[in-house]
Amino acid sequence: MMFKQYLQVTKPGIIFGNLISVIGGFLLASKGSIDYPLFIYTLVGVSLVVASGCVFNNYIDRDIDRKMERTKNRVLVKGLISPAVSLVYATLLGIAGFMLLWFGANPLACWLGVMGFVVYVGVYSLYMKRHSVYGTLIGSLSGAAPPVIGYCAVTGEFDSGAAILLAIFSLW
Repeated sequence: MMFKQYLQVTKPGIIFGNLISVIGGFLLASKGSIDYPLFIYTLVGVSLVVASGCVFNNYIDRDIDRKMERTKNRVLVKGLISPAVSLVYATLLGIAGFMLLWFGANPLACWLGVMGFVVYVGVYSLYMKRHSVYGTLIGSLSGAAPPVIGYCAVTGEFDSGAAILLAIFSLW
């Protein structure tokens, strides 16, 4: 039963959606020659980073989630996981994900993950969502990070292809 709660707080649907775009960016850069260990490290690393961001978001939003019909049954709102435990869990997920990206992919992939994470948790969740009508616009930058991470995991550089991916996913 506890496993289900720890899984739910990571928002698996959001993780899955992000993985689709990671795969797209990775395959685009691979040009038909897939490095499978790199592929797995990238997918798992991004999954853990996104999961971490989602747990932090659940922690940050627990007060407003309590008031909304759609979110009132979330794990933290119902007290199934304590806020303190969720912070530890989110931190461990993030550390593991960033380490996998750094050592399994490359430092650029990791830094792109850090930037997406900071925009999602620090800028969007902590501030923009509650204080600006432009929150979703800013949040789109974090949503654009996964395909760029997948692409840069393969290339090891932020080139014009990565910039185009970033622009497409940010403006989509």
